Amino acid sequence: MKQPLTRSASDKFIGGVCGGLARSLGVDSGLVRILTVVLSFFFGVVLVLYIALWLVLPLEEGGPTGFDELKKMFGGGNSTPPSDYR
Repeated sequence: MKQPLTRSASDKFIGGVCGGLARSLGVDSGLVRILTVVLSFFFGVVLVLYIALWLVLPLEEGGPTGFDELKKMFGGGNSTPPSDYR
């Protein structure tokens, strides 16, 4: 059965995108990482695609997305203004 596309929590070097992509495709994660680095030298869109996948793909087993991690890191999610806001 084909694995759903998620970020890997155990096979990650930076964000887990290459590990999750490799697991989903059934190939070695080292090969995906090497291809990602080499292709990013020639095509800048690969780096943009990596960041976009990190933002939208959830961590395996229902974990947070990269966007959720950024919100938590920078204190986002609080939609009420401070009490001295006018």
